[in-house]
Amino acid sequence: MKTPYDAALRLRQRELDEVVNAINAEAGALGAVEEERARVAAALREEADLAAADLTLVSPGWQQRMRGARQALTARQRELEGRIDRLRTSAADAYGVLRGIETAADGFRAEARRSEAVAEQSASDDRSATVFVRSARAPRDPGRGGVS
Repeated sequence: MKTPYDAALRLRQRELDEVVNAINAEAGALGAVEEERARVAAALREEADLAAADLTLVSPGWQQRMRGARQALTARQRELEGRIDRLRTSAADAYGVLRGIETAADGFRAEARRSEAVAEQSASDDRSATVFVRSARAPRDPGRGGVS
């Protein structure tokens, strides 16, 4: 059954889908950043192990660049986590609004069904009353034991 809320429901559902897609995209980017951070950390550990074994292999410039990359990745990770948190809050709000509209639409449908049932019952009562009134006004058949 169509309701006056159908357009709003479709709009809110579309908005919620967009937020969910944005969360998924940001989560994918966050996963990539976390993988890159792990790769950088592993490279730093490997370089530190090599440098510990042979002091002639110490490369302070490379280590500084890798630490800078790690810091940049950490900052990017925090930024992405913040965006995901904001998107999740937005999704929760959108879901709450969507549920509210769905509840209103369900109430509208229930009220429409109730009104329809009342109208059907009224029509049935009217037909019964018409039959009763007609039978009360009809002349009695004296052969059936009625009073004339």
